[in-house]
Order: sequence, then C-alpha cells, then structure tokens
Amino acid sequence: MLRGMISRIQTLLLLAFCGAAPLLSRAESWFQEARQIREDADATEPRSKHFAILPVSTFTVDQVSAGAFFQNNGERVIARRVQIHVSVPITGANGHIVLQQRDREQQYTGEPAWSGRWRDPWKVGYFDYTVTATYKGNVYTASFKIGRDGLIQGDHGR
Repeated sequence: MLRGMISRIQTLLLLAFCGAAPLLSRAESWFQEARQIREDADATEPRSKHFAILPVSTFTVDQVSAGAFFQNNGERVIARRVQIHVSVPITGANGHIVLQQRDREQQYTGEPAWSGRWRDPWKVGYFDYTVTATYKGNVYTASFKIGRDGLIQGDHGR
C-alpha cells in the first residue's frame, strides 16, 4: 500500500515537472532575448549615417502625446537610453505664450512615449518636443514641431 502511494506521488511529480518544462524553457528564452537586446543596445559602434528618429504624436483638443521609434539601416532598433523633452505652450496673461517643460526618460526602449492632458496647446495651435537617444554608444537628437494638422517641421535625428 505504501509502495503504491509512493509510486503514484513519483508519477505525479514527474508529470508536473514535464508539464512545467515548456514554461521554464519559454521563460529562459525570454530572459535570454531580453539580455541580448540589452547587450545589443549597450554595444559601441561608429556613428551610423542611417540612424533615424521617427516621430509618433497625437494632438487633439484634450490630449497631447509625443513619442518616436528608431530605425537603423531601415530596421527598427532599441535605444539604450531615451529622453523626451516636451515644450507645451500655455496662454498666459495678456495673450503671451508661456512654455511648460515636461521630461520623460526611459531605458532600453524602441518606442518611447510621453502624454498629458491640456487644452491650452490646442488653443495656441502647436507644441514642440525633442527626442534624444543613445544607440550603440552614440547620442542622436531630433526635434519636432507638431500642429493641429500633424508635423509642421522636424529633423530625423543626426
């Protein structure tokens, strides 16, 4: 009787381990992939002539969002460190425009984003933001001016 019970417990433990093995291997591969992404982002290479910071933004009556994604040689990449600096215009006294500054910093990201809720920028008609990214040991910066109809002016990170 005791032997049969031990045998059943061993069988159950074996089945439980076999059932958990795929989950363990997936988790391990995810950590390996994350480690590889960090290693790639931390690598140092000569400055790329084909690195681009492409804007992604929303500008509506209630919401302002500023973001980007990065490409190198036409492929999407992840930057080691990214900072988004947003200048949101607020109408002040006597119609003067006052800029409020907002910053967001992220590590190891391919699509950084910042968002806020203001009605004043819509009244003024635009907002500005700058994205600074560290990729392969080099710092790239791009500035964008966004209006009600989309991108007014911007460079793509040099």
